[in-house]
Amino acid sequence: MLRSPAAALLRRLAPRITGCSGEAGSSTRRTLPPYISSSSFLARFSSTPTSSPPPSSVGARDDEAEDDKLPGSSGDSGARLSISVDRAGLYSPPEHSHEPSSDSDLVKHLKSIINFRSGPISIAEYMEEVLTNPQSGYYMNRDVFGESGDFITSPEVSQMFGELIGVWAMCLWEQMGQPEKVNLIELGPGRGTLLADLLRGSAKFVNFTKALNINLVECSPTLQKVQYNTLKCEDESVGDEKRTVSKLCGAPVYWHASLEQVPSGFPTIIVAHEFFDALPIHQFQKGSRGWCEKMVDLAGDSSFRFVLSPQPTASLIFLSKRCQWASPEELEKVEQIEVCPKAMEISEQIADRISSDGGGALIIDYGKNGIVSDSLQVCILKLFRYT
Repeated sequence: MLRSPAAALLRRLAPRITGCSGEAGSSTRRTLPPYISSSSFLARFSSTPTSSPPPSSVGARDDEAEDDKLPGSSGDSGARLSISVDRAGLYSPPEHSHEPSSDSDLVKHLKSIINFRSGPISIAEYMEEVLTNPQSGYYMNRDVFGESGDFITSPEVSQMFGELIGVWAMCLWEQMGQPEKVNLIELGPGRGTLLADLLRGSAKFVNFTKALNINLVECSPTLQKVQYNTLKCEDESVGDEKRTVSKLCGAPVYWHASLEQVPSGFPTIIVAHEFFDALPIHQFQKGSRGWCEKMVDLAGDSSFRFVLSPQPTASLIFLSKRCQWASPEELEKVEQIEVCPKAMEISEQIADRISSDGGGALIIDYGKNGIVSDSLQVCILKLFRYT
């Protein structure tokens, strides 16, 4: 039952509807049907007759008192309008569990994704969350390279590695006709060691270093700060704008989250060292019903486990592309195949940029020359450890 002067006003106004009766200024008073209780309303849809309980005398007195307080009240309460809500069928959820859990935030996040979808996720999505999750990703909030990190790459072993790549970049620049401006792009620059050695080795070739616009494709804020220090960067004002400059060569430095964000229009020199092998992969396994995607699901004890997709996935399109590069004899020998759609996309972006702007790309990685079946055998424990 509605209470308050607003409810009483509603009851007062509901029966009175003003309209034309043929004469100007005349009005017609229309009376609503008598009051119907919620029980008698529900009885119309019930096979068992339901008797209407008598109205509460206290409620009636309150309603009449509210009517009396309204301006222009004549004492005639007229028809009454009643609204009631049946809450008997509302769902009452159980109490939440607040038991302590040893799971990290990233593990909880991954489990919530699987539970929300009521099914497994691809290995690629699992890897992407583990490696680049903004809050807890492996690369996002720590420096994992060098002697104090988890692994050492070639630039960390010897400065000659970066210097040799610098020689290649200068030769390419000369082959392009020594353009006045060129985009030097590194994908996944790590600590910035390779690029720093490249710039130191080419510092005496002033025309080359003056032409450089340095663009680093890096998604980790932590590694961006490390790269800033490694390249001896400083912020300076140019007119009303500010820019970051590397004191190793005086070239401006820019950071981007993806290759697509790097401005085009200048000849391009792209370097990617151990970049493609860190991209998320999809894994497929041959079964009795054909090729199925291997996915990550939760076991009964809430631990992660591998499962096969119950039905074909969209990633099978990339598997068909990958199989085009292999002979039928080679495919017969393998039971598992890995595919990296992200690598295919970035490779196409590199080709399109070089085709439109000119330049070249040097991609360095290490691995098997052939179909890769299960590269996660070595690093799967590391992936799960950092969740």
